[in-house]
Amino acid sequence: MKCSIIIRSLLGLLTTTFVAATPNPIAGSDTVVVRDPSIWYNSGLGKYFVFSTDNNIAIWTSSAITGPWTNVGSVLSSCSIIDLPGNCNLWAPDINFIDGLYTLYYAISSLGSQNSAIGVATSPSMMPGTWTDLGEVISSVTGDVFNAIDPNIIDDTVGLQLTFGSYWDGIYQVGLYPGVNDQASPTPGTHLAGYSGRPAEAGFVYKPSSQPYYYGFFSDGITPLIGATSRPPAGEEYKVLVGRGADGQGPFYDELGNEITLDLNPPTGTLVLGSHDNVYAPGGQSIFADPVSGRDVIVYHYVKLSDPIGGPSYLGINYLDFSSGWPVVVS
Repeated sequence: MKCSIIIRSLLGLLTTTFVAATPNPIAGSDTVVVRDPSIWYNSGLGKYFVFSTDNNIAIWTSSAITGPWTNVGSVLSSCSIIDLPGNCNLWAPDINFIDGLYTLYYAISSLGSQNSAIGVATSPSMMPGTWTDLGEVISSVTGDVFNAIDPNIIDDTVGLQLTFGSYWDGIYQVGLYPGVNDQASPTPGTHLAGYSGRPAEAGFVYKPSSQPYYYGFFSDGITPLIGATSRPPAGEEYKVLVGRGADGQGPFYDELGNEITLDLNPPTGTLVLGSHDNVYAPGGQSIFADPVSGRDVIVYHYVKLSDPIGGPSYLGINYLDFSSGWPVVVS
């Protein structure tokens, strides 16, 4: 009897461990060097497109979400028309399909600076050479409570909403109307996540078709950069957190019922994806409803734990399951 009880206990532990294990990224992308990736699908071309920080927003394409991925060029090869230092070093793209055009938001800044801007470009296909730069949407300067980087656009029941922000007082959102580059409400707008002193950025608002909720994703912690000579203490590295709410303008609450703008200990936000196996400091995420598989997809960058410190980050792709009411990374 004792033996059978022990066996059942061990099997239960193994089952629990198996269920709780985070799947590794989908095969086919672990050689693709990116930061802050965003993904979309062009059904006419039968191709996935991934956009990434650097190279004036690098473009990668593949006929399958499992790759192989090919770097085909840049969004704005001649730099942005925004007159700001860094306009040839574009960051954190966010892609969507709005009013018949593929619409990509991007950021201009430099590390640690609030002299930043978010711009937008449109294309009929997403291919290099087809993009029209519409210029600045919003900007920030030293002394603002926000930093105008890390854009994310959502077209919800009240129209276009632009989410943005990194560090400073957190992540905010303003409305756009009537066009994709027309600011309709003053900055900083609605406070969605983070607070002064918290390393929160990369806000992304998403509503899966299977749920009544909107989900406010964000990256929290220290992201490893190329050339770094050390890593942060365990647990302080980049990770993806989330809250959920009744609409796309927040407020968003974590599983404990805490609004994700609150300064609490432990910090607010429900963990979606953290370091595991050879995946270190995942973040800079975007979420996508894949029309091919019919599944929700998260794309992000991460560092390989086995790589030397200061190395590049790579493209991670996983499926998300919202059936519990919360996003869970699944195979």
